[in-house]
Amino acid sequence: MLRTTMLTLLVGGLGGVVASQASLPLAWMLGPLFLVLVASLVGMKAGVDKRLHRSSIAMLGLFIGNRIDLAELSQLAAWYPSVLAMLGYMALMLVGGRWLFSLSGMSRLSALFCSFPGSMNGALIMADRMNVDVRWIAITHAIRLVMVVTAAVMMASYLVGGVMLGEGKAMSWSGLSLLALAPACWWLGRLLHLPIPEFLGPIVVGTAMSSLGYGVVLPDLLLILTFLVLGSSIGSRFAGTQWSRLIEIGRYGSLFGLYAVAMALPIAWLVSLLFDLPFAAVLLAMLPGGVGEMAVIAVALDIDPVYVVSHHVLRLLLLIVLTPPLIAWARRRRAAGER
Repeated sequence: MLRTTMLTLLVGGLGGVVASQASLPLAWMLGPLFLVLVASLVGMKAGVDKRLHRSSIAMLGLFIGNRIDLAELSQLAAWYPSVLAMLGYMALMLVGGRWLFSLSGMSRLSALFCSFPGSMNGALIMADRMNVDVRWIAITHAIRLVMVVTAAVMMASYLVGGVMLGEGKAMSWSGLSLLALAPACWWLGRLLHLPIPEFLGPIVVGTAMSSLGYGVVLPDLLLILTFLVLGSSIGSRFAGTQWSRLIEIGRYGSLFGLYAVAMALPIAWLVSLLFDLPFAAVLLAMLPGGVGEMAVIAVALDIDPVYVVSHHVLRLLLLIVLTPPLIAWARRRRAAGER
């Protein structure tokens, strides 16, 4: 397994370099995913050791948690019109997306995870733990992310700078200590009997640290390695998949991306008209792109990044909290349909 893992990560690393040069969003996630995917489809034996995969999930949870500051979320009360609109938009994405993806013939749970309005990594991790086929979820979310971020960038006449992966922090001894902190958070999640402990445990710890003023900035190298492992692991699962099926699912993913943008535009326009909020700011808060990407675009457009980021963080938290009852509901529907 070691040899297979090393070969897979080598191919994934090449994909990450190419995606970075092309300035793709989440380049070190999507680049390895797509290149390992292609390699798997043409017959390469690919795979990533499960222990390494779960350790990367723990590191990702710590990264996400350190981006959540509960104090900043308190400002959302003053922005309740756009918050309520975002909740309505999330419902439209889940209902419309689930209906759209169900037409492709995938399972109801797969359709539910494909229709998540954002939180690509969270959807993949939770779907994997529910033994749901993550291949189609990865493809549809990757397409949605690229389409949404591209649409957001096209709003501006130009985008200042590129989309940064992290904070530009170099590796140090304190950064290396995070290699021990992430598994410890995973252990804490198991101790607290949290669902998906390797993901939610680090998120809880990271959020607490950030909210108390002791947040840590993960070195860019650790983030690159984390996304490299996750993207390569997902891409390796496409072995034996038919190209025709991949193209078919990609078509539905493209339709969902268009649907996400088409629904966000009138909702953002209506909120900005009724409550005297900047249209561009509301639109960036609605569109289900990545938190980092939307924050960079907000800065480029001279829009309050706290306003935009806080909406996306709230959406991420809601998706994490709502996923268990949504899964239970989908399972009950499936069981009722089998009777």
